[in-house]
Amino acid sequence: MGASLYPPPQSPTPTATVVTSGFTPTSGFTVNNFEARKINGVCSFGLDLNVVTTISAGSSPWNLPDTVIGTLPAGFTPPRTYTAIYGTGFADGEADVTSGGTITLRSTNSWDISAGNTVRISGSWVM
Repeated sequence: MGASLYPPPQSPTPTATVVTSGFTPTSGFTVNNFEARKINGVCSFGLDLNVVTTISAGSSPWNLPDTVIGTLPAGFTPPRTYTAIYGTGFADGEADVTSGGTITLRSTNSWDISAGNTVRISGSWVM
C-alpha cells in the first residue's frame, strides 16, 4: 500500500472561524455583504460592494486606474499579495489583496464600473 494523499481524520472535526463584518470600504463604495472564513490554514472571502462613484475605464486601451476598494479585517489577510477576481455582470477583472488586507481593483475587460453596480469579489489563500 502506498502513502495516503489525505491526512487522517482529526478529532474533533475542525470548525471554521467566520466573520461577516469588519471589511472597511473606501470612499465611493458601501458594503452589501461580506464573509471571510478560516479553516485548516486556508482563508477565503466573498464580498459584494455597491458602487457609489463611477470608475471610468477611459479610452483605448480601456483600463481602470488602480482603485483601492477597502481593507479586510485583521487576522483574515494573506501572507503576501494574492490576486482575486471580481465582476459586476459587465465589467470583470483582477484585484490585488495585500498582506495588509488592502484590496485594489487593477484591470477591467474594457467596461466602466458604474455607480449603482455591485462589485462581487472573492479570493482565497493558504495562511
